[in-house]
Amino acid sequence: MGTKVVSPPPTGGPRGRGNIKILSDTQVRVTITDREDKTVEKVLDFPQGIKNVQIRGWQLQDASDVSINLTDDEMDFLYTPRPRNGTFYVVFSRFGAEDGELPTIKHDEKRDYEGKPWLPERYKVFALYEVINPGPYKGMEILDSITYEWEWDEHLEEFTIVGSKRKKWHEHHLKFLNVFGYDLQHDNIHYVEPSYDAGGITDIHNILPELEDILQSRSKLGQVTVNKGWVQEDTILPGPFGMNRESLEAAMEIVPATP
Repeated sequence: MGTKVVSPPPTGGPRGRGNIKILSDTQVRVTITDREDKTVEKVLDFPQGIKNVQIRGWQLQDASDVSINLTDDEMDFLYTPRPRNGTFYVVFSRFGAEDGELPTIKHDEKRDYEGKPWLPERYKVFALYEVINPGPYKGMEILDSITYEWEWDEHLEEFTIVGSKRKKWHEHHLKFLNVFGYDLQHDNIHYVEPSYDAGGITDIHNILPELEDILQSRSKLGQVTVNKGWVQEDTILPGPFGMNRESLEAAMEIVPATP
C-alpha cells in the first residue's frame, strides 16, 4: 500500500478576484470580491518591508485582476496571487503538492451539478506555470488542471498514456506534455516507487516527481491564455521559435528608443 493522500488543505480566509495596493514599505491593502459579489478589504502588515517580500518567484507589488486567497487569520496570503485573465509567456514551474508531500494526484468522483453538465470521474493533477512577462504578474504561477492518464503497460514494459473518458481531457494532456518538453517517442519514465492511493478504487503509480524533473530540466517556453483564473485548453501553444527564457526576457525588457 502506498502513501495515503493527505487531507485537503484548508481553504483559508477570504478568497476571490481582487487587487493589491502597496501602501507603504511595510503595509499592503488587498480588496477581494468572492463568488457572491461580497467585497472585503484588508490591510496586511509585512514587518520585513515590502521590497524584501518574495512569494515563490513573485515580488510583492501592486497588481490588479488577480486571484487572492488569505490565511484563516486574514493576516497573510495563503497562496501566491495568480493572474485571472490575459495571455502570458510561461515556463513549467511544478506540479501542485501538499506541504512536504510529493506532487499530488486527486481523484474526482462523478459529478452532476444542477445546471451544469455531467462529468465522468477522473484522476487529475495541477500543473503550475511561471509567468515571465515583465510587469506586475512576473513570477506569479498560473494554475492548470491536467487529467492523469499514466499506467504501466505490461506488454510494452513501460509507462504509457491510456487516454480519458473525454477527448478534450486527453488532448489537453498531450498538448501540455508536447509544449513543455516531454518527448513521447524518446523519453521514458523509470518509476520505482510504491503504488499510490489517490482516493480511487485502486492504488496507482505516481510518476509525477520524475515527470516534474524532466519538464523542469527542459525549461521550454509556452504561451497560455487565462480566463477567470483557469487556463483555456485550446490556447496552450509553444513559445517563440528559437528562443529560450533568457533571450525572451531580454527581448521583452527592451524599451523602444524615443523618436
